[in-house]
Amino acid sequence: MQATFSTIGLVGKANDSRTAPLVSVLVDALHQRGLGMIIEQGIGDCEHPSGCTVAPLAELAPAVDLIIVIGGDGTLLATARATAEHGTPMLGINLGRLGFLVDVLPDRAATELNEVLDGAYEIEPRAMLQTTLLRDGSPIHHGLALNDAVLHVQSVVRIIEFDTFIDGLDVGRLRADGLIIATPTGSTAYALSAGGPILTPELEAMVVVPVCPHSLNHRPLVVSGRAVIEIKLSSASRSPAQVALDGQENLDFAPGDVLRVERRAEPLTLVHPRHHHFLRMLRSKLRWGEHP
Repeated sequence: MQATFSTIGLVGKANDSRTAPLVSVLVDALHQRGLGMIIEQGIGDCEHPSGCTVAPLAELAPAVDLIIVIGGDGTLLATARATAEHGTPMLGINLGRLGFLVDVLPDRAATELNEVLDGAYEIEPRAMLQTTLLRDGSPIHHGLALNDAVLHVQSVVRIIEFDTFIDGLDVGRLRADGLIIATPTGSTAYALSAGGPILTPELEAMVVVPVCPHSLNHRPLVVSGRAVIEIKLSSASRSPAQVALDGQENLDFAPGDVLRVERRAEPLTLVHPRHHHFLRMLRSKLRWGEHP
């Protein structure tokens, strides 16, 4: 039985000139249905009926049944990490380029929102990563990622050296530009560009992809979604390194530090219009079968 959405949150890319007109269209549609709505503070200047609540994202997420994200995949990634503890479902409207996560086109936004509110939608859980950065054996940072956790060189063109452990087993020392640990969602992002495979979202798996490895023996690896992956930066590594979560949150990673990555117990819930299908979306976005 489909859930009923009675209070809707609107979150958007504030510095995009296309956001305000779209907010106006969506507010209109919600107002006509007599539904409650809360607009994120960052786009609170957009036109809306008097008395409509404007609130910061931290207050909006627990107070609504559905978050509509207006922007690109990056906007949804940031929103997902910021609101993960509340588990609020998200529907994405695409103002970006590819739009792997935000799949509603702006000119279809009002129509497809009404269809979703009428119950014509699909729910899709998407795995997230839970990361812990340890220094001298003690955790100094906990973070989340929907796409990936990436170990990379900081500000220089030079390889780094690190050891990889999967479920406690040492799988070897690697010298490379970096390493990507991605969810199935993130398998179509940086991991794909680095030569990794595409994983369909329902797979309980993660992909580990070296970035420009010094040895061609190191290849992308698909592991269980229940695996615990640890990356330790070698004390012999002379290059400053960082860990990037979804390419948006960057953490300094010093020699001897350990990054622990595992699947978060609670997934993100995406809401799609009923006609959505992952493979059909891939065919469209990646132009499979098109003649050059």
